[in-house]
Amino acid sequence: MTEQARQASAGQSRRSLSRLWLASREAKLLLALLLICSAISVREPRFLDLDNLEQVALSGTLVCMVALGQALLIVGRQIDLSVGAMVAASAFVSADWLAAHPDGSLIFVFLIGISIGLLLGAGNAVLVAGLRIPAIVATLGTLAIYRGGIIVYAGGRQISATVLPDSYGNIAQMHIGGQSPLVWTTLALVVILGWLARFTRTGRNVYAIGSNTEGAEFAGIGVRRHIAYLFVLSGGLCGLTGVLWGARFGTVDAIIAPDLQLQTISAAVVGGVSIFGGSGSVYGAAIGAAIFVVLQNGVQLLGLDQFWIPALLGAAILATVIFYSQLTRRSETSRSRKGTP
Repeated sequence: MTEQARQASAGQSRRSLSRLWLASREAKLLLALLLICSAISVREPRFLDLDNLEQVALSGTLVCMVALGQALLIVGRQIDLSVGAMVAASAFVSADWLAAHPDGSLIFVFLIGISIGLLLGAGNAVLVAGLRIPAIVATLGTLAIYRGGIIVYAGGRQISATVLPDSYGNIAQMHIGGQSPLVWTTLALVVILGWLARFTRTGRNVYAIGSNTEGAEFAGIGVRRHIAYLFVLSGGLCGLTGVLWGARFGTVDAIIAPDLQLQTISAAVVGGVSIFGGSGSVYGAAIGAAIFVVLQNGVQLLGLDQFWIPALLGAAILATVIFYSQLTRRSETSRSRKGTP
């Protein structure tokens, strides 16, 4: 092959990849996000203020981190309703330790928060993967247990920024390369988890489990082991988010993140993760989280009733579920006509 032919082939490959990406769900979601941002900025120019955009980004990172774990769980045909309680427990215990040891290492604070998240996630894993309790039932129970436990531990106390060292709050306020460390951490998690889900055997197994659990078991995939991995991963992400939550808002109590489970499920489903499992990506979930926080900020700037936020999320979830159910029915009908099982 001549040099000119090789260059033509490379150019054709790049154009093919570009067309494939433009046809992907993620590209459509990015377009939807840009349209939403444009619509809000036309009605309220303050949306484009740098300070406002920075606050949107910081709020989005916290939802996004938890949404990544939730998305992978849904891909594996699971769900975690206890994420808000795990974030609250990790945030309060780690901030409580730091308030008692203001000269303590921030690294140790992160270890405390992440360890608590991993432990609580392992509790969910035991119930779902070990005892085979349906995830929606098990995590609904642990939601009450974890939330109740941290409320009892807190005893009505609230930890404010005045009793925490400035170095803790600076985690969210400092800038590295023009962005907060929270933003860089979230972007790194999106890239790493997206790569692991797409290019590793464990990631491919999760998709196989979500698509056909019985078939995955027949193929020799350790279904229960992979489900346990997902719940532990979700717990670890909640633990990390809990520590960063305290740094972001300064004040921590036992009832923070009361609606986080709805927000993360919404981000995943709106981001193209099929509620029936086996389809979607963490990239889509990240964009879905961005759409959620932009809508939330837009409602606040436009002075609309806060009721519209959960109403919009509920409508988006229903529309997406209906869309995927129709796709599933069409696929089953097509297979039946072709005579394939």
